[in-house]
Amino acid sequence: MSLLVAAVRADEFGLTPKGYFDALPYDIVNVALPHFGEDLIIPGDYGLGNVIPVEEVGVQRGPQPEVRIFRSPELRISHKRPADMQVLLGNVRGLYVWIDTPPLQGEWTLTIDLLYVDGTRKEVFGKKMKPGVRDFVHVEPHTRLFCHLSTKTTAVKVPLKFQLTLSPVLYAVYPDFQPMPYRTIFD
Repeated sequence: MSLLVAAVRADEFGLTPKGYFDALPYDIVNVALPHFGEDLIIPGDYGLGNVIPVEEVGVQRGPQPEVRIFRSPELRISHKRPADMQVLLGNVRGLYVWIDTPPLQGEWTLTIDLLYVDGTRKEVFGKKMKPGVRDFVHVEPHTRLFCHLSTKTTAVKVPLKFQLTLSPVLYAVYPDFQPMPYRTIFD
């Protein structure tokens, strides 16, 4: 039998928690900027999403390293205005990527390009996404990703909401696609 300890909550890294399960495991830190995606006049180009790179760093407690992931707050998209954003990477060679959306029928397409210092791009991922399904992307360390998410769904007249996650590790989630909000004292 193990005791459960409270996790890092969304409000501790600058996001508004939506419920009890909107928390990350203790060794996973969200590096999305606190006000990322807010106050846009025309939604679509969200710019740079983080200044602290996505990566696994050091050994924090026990054998588990601290992991920095990019998990966006809830952002908007429509068939007329796709979502673009950039994510800064640290020393990682591969990322798991997934989107979380409301349970609506729709077609979501995600493309990811590597942005080099000289401005050139190289496409590393392009796929029709299904909400909650994780895909693995090979990337180059210390580069910047350009993420482009679009939808063809026109039946819904309001902008659709989504969350994009880029993580160097795969971690367990509850059925509502929120990260597992606990740890044991033996970790």
